[in-house]
Amino acid sequence: MGVGERVEFMVRPGVPMGHVTGVPYLCALGVAEALGARLRWPFAVVSATGEPVAGVRARAGYDDEGVFVACEIAPLGEEGLDAAALERAARERLGAWAEDVSSGRAAAGPLAPVLGDYFDVLLGMGERVEVLRGGRVIGEGSLAGVDVWGRATVRLDDARELEIAPEQAELRYV
Repeated sequence: MGVGERVEFMVRPGVPMGHVTGVPYLCALGVAEALGARLRWPFAVVSATGEPVAGVRARAGYDDEGVFVACEIAPLGEEGLDAAALERAARERLGAWAEDVSSGRAAAGPLAPVLGDYFDVLLGMGERVEVLRGGRVIGEGSLAGVDVWGRATVRLDDARELEIAPEQAELRYV
């Protein structure tokens, strides 16, 4: 692994299967904290002005050893990002989170023990967003919150609230 290269690694977080959805959030949070960067929902690492810094992807699976998550951190447009340091930051954040989950601090949902930290680095609360599904705008409003399961709440222009998970739709900041 060199500077500015994508890093791929596998983790076996030892958390209940329903909590595995928290892994990409924790990876992104660890990377953002290490870089002094921010996040855009759900787990895009961005600069203070919202420019992409690193992309985070995760894919869960199950094999003869149990549940695993294959993680990828890809520096975007930033020269000099040390892939090994980004992996270390993500792994450290994941390790601390797994301990919190094991200690019962995530009973409400996978992000419960870190939601305050997530909000501290989250850009875009209250900002105008378009909700996109399949490349089509299905709603417009403002980002109103993120819950312990990582779902974003968008307060639509007609005052209704729309709760979305990353696999359902994406947000485009306008």
